[in-house]
Formats: sequence, structure tokens, C-alpha cells
Amino acid sequence: MMENRKQVNFYRLALAEGKRFRMELSDDYRLTGTGGGVFTWLAPVYDSMDQNETWHRLVLSGIFRECKYEIMAAASNEDLREFLYAEERTADQIEEMLREQTFIRKVNTDDLLLHSLTGQYLYILIRVSGARVDSHFQIDGLHVEFPWGSFVEYLPEIYQMSGRDTFFERYMTVLQSMYEDQEREVDYVPDYLDYESTPEEHLPELASWTGDWSREQQYSSGQIRWLLKHLQEIQCGRGTGHVLEEMIALSVGRKARILEYFKWHDWMKKGTGLMEAYEKLYGREEDTFTVILDTSDMKHPPAKEKLLQLMEDYIPLGMNCNLVLLDWSSHMDTHCYLDKNSRLSIPEQADTSGFVLGGNYVLG
Repeated sequence: MMENRKQVNFYRLALAEGKRFRMELSDDYRLTGTGGGVFTWLAPVYDSMDQNETWHRLVLSGIFRECKYEIMAAASNEDLREFLYAEERTADQIEEMLREQTFIRKVNTDDLLLHSLTGQYLYILIRVSGARVDSHFQIDGLHVEFPWGSFVEYLPEIYQMSGRDTFFERYMTVLQSMYEDQEREVDYVPDYLDYESTPEEHLPELASWTGDWSREQQYSSGQIRWLLKHLQEIQCGRGTGHVLEEMIALSVGRKARILEYFKWHDWMKKGTGLMEAYEKLYGREEDTFTVILDTSDMKHPPAKEKLLQLMEDYIPLGMNCNLVLLDWSSHMDTHCYLDKNSRLSIPEQADTSGFVLGGNYVLG
């Protein structure tokens, strides 16, 4: 295994600290630009604190559509920050100064070796040229690895005689980069398994490892993280009213009320006159309970079918559930009479769409 190499990252806030020419910084700290012309960004100068430091590799992350991008990396033992970051300094003047140092320049290459660079300070200049009006780019960031290192050092001495930055050394570096990228992915596995730190795109896969509890529900990333955090409590509490209430609240953003058979039946024994109406609403059997959800002020009420599908996973075996969605409504039976002083609605909001008036309805 190769010894650990240092790495400096230029992401998010580091992108904001650089010097920009026409490039814009998005709300999520990415460099963007649209249209034709030239866009330039000078990265924050990195001081390795070591004279004659060697540099290994630079990797750029971004999206470029109908654009040509150039990466210019230079190294020097001289601190040029005062000159480069002067307010009146133009992009062309910055590039001209960097060309006087030891530099590497690559076009449309997002992964380049820096083996020929030596110096305490590292300077990076990125220039993007838009070819059309609809050209667009987004730079997520970049990282640099140092010091220089090669698998050649682990080979017999005869292979090391070719020297640094030769064809054989660069060829071995290709294999080395592939190996180190794979090693880095393995090192990140614990982060992928942490529901709090894993990227959003990995959350659905991570959730699928814990069981098919989603049942095709469209959960947001925040909801999935909450579910993974409380997974043990939810799995152990399946079949209880508390967990069912929590899952409904998570899904629709509102707490439902659960009414079990014994809660109303024992109380209604004293009032047998309303027993039939209550049995029609809440069920006649002891294995039936009712979930009541107020949707009267919800702009987008949940679909009843999806709610029932969700609840099936948290209902005890052998139990039946009635789902009641409360909403504002009026019902008229076959003999309802509205006098001339009666109103169906507020006059300025009255709407007759959806009304069916038969022969038994009389508007006085």
C-alpha cells in the first residue's frame, strides 16, 4: 500500500476566495457561466511550507457544455500573491506571470499529472471559453495531491534508472492513479454508511439495505435520514398506534388521530340511540379501528389510496382500518328546502359547479 499522500481541496468556500473574471458563484458555492467569451478563475494560492516541494496530480470536477476549458498550473518558491491579487491585475497579466514560472497547461483535461512542477507555492488558473450563446459550465471544485510519488519506487532499481517524468514513469502513474482512486473509494465507505453524512444520491440505496419499508413512498432526503435515525424504534414498534401516528405525520406533515374500538364502544353503551351511527362510522367489530386525518386546510390533500398502502405496513395482523379524511362539505338529503334568505356560499365566492339539483330540491 502506498504511503498516505497529502491533498488540498478547492471546493465551496475555496471557490469563493479565488479571483474571478466573469465567472459567477452560485448559492451552493459552484462557479458557473453562460454564453460566449472567456471566463477565468485564479484559485487561492497554496503554500506547502516546503521549499522545492514536488507535486503529483490535479483532478477537476465540473460540467462543460459547448465550452473549451484550460487548466494552467505553475509552481515556484517565490510568493507572487501580492502581484497576482492586485485589484488592477487582469487575467492576461496573471497568465503572463505564471508562464514565467515552471508550469503545465492542458486543454479539456480534468485529470493531469504535475510531476514536472517544483516549488513551495502552487498557482492554478482555469480559463473557460464559450463557443455559443447557450454555452454553459459549472465547476464543482478540484483537488491537488502532493508530494510527487510513483510506483516506480517500489520496482527493482533497474526500472528506476529511467528517471522522473519519463514515458515509463508516466505510464506507471496511470495504473497508480487508478489504484489510488479505488483505495480512496474504500476509505469513504464508512461515510457512505453514515445516514447523516452520506450524499443524497446514496440515501435510497442505503435505505434499501435496511428493508423494503419505503413501499414506493416518495420520501425526501430529510425524511429518509429521519427514518434511518429512528429505524430501530419504528421496526420494534410496528403494530402500535404511536408508530402509525409517527409515520402518517412524516408522510403528510400532520398528526392523525387514532380511535380504537374499545375507546368509543364502552362509552357509547349508555347512549344506545347513537350506537348505530357510531358503528357505521367506526366499525361494528372489535378488530376495527379508525384513523381520522384533518385535511380541510391542506392545499394538496394526500391520496387516500397511498395513505392506506402506507398504513398496511404498520397495522397489526388481523386488524382492519377505516381511514376518514375530514374536509369542509355540505350534504342535502332528498327533502331539503332553502328559503330566499338562505345562502349556499359567500356571494362573491359562490360557485354552482358540481351541484346537481333534482326534482326533490326546491330553491325558495
